[in-house]
Amino acid sequence: MARNFLFFLVGLVIFFAFSFFFCYQAIYSENLTAGILAVIGFLATLVISLFIGISSREEGGSLYLWFFGISGITAIIFVWYLSRAGTLLQIW
Repeated sequence: MARNFLFFLVGLVIFFAFSFFFCYQAIYSENLTAGILAVIGFLATLVISLFIGISSREEGGSLYLWFFGISGITAIIFVWYLSRAGTLLQIW
């Protein structure tokens, strides 16, 4: 089962990279579609990595630390993106 978790890990890293690219495009090019895709991508990466990390930990796998690491990094970048987007939209 660890092999499947490894594929999920690589997929989440790629998904996170695309989300970060959309985040960058939304902030510096002021592209609304990219901003919406970035929010969806960050939320999906966060939820999926937490769910698979908990499943891996219960199964006794050793990759759960990597999934929790990805979820932590995603949460930090997501909060940064929301604060940056809120500043650009003059929400706060």
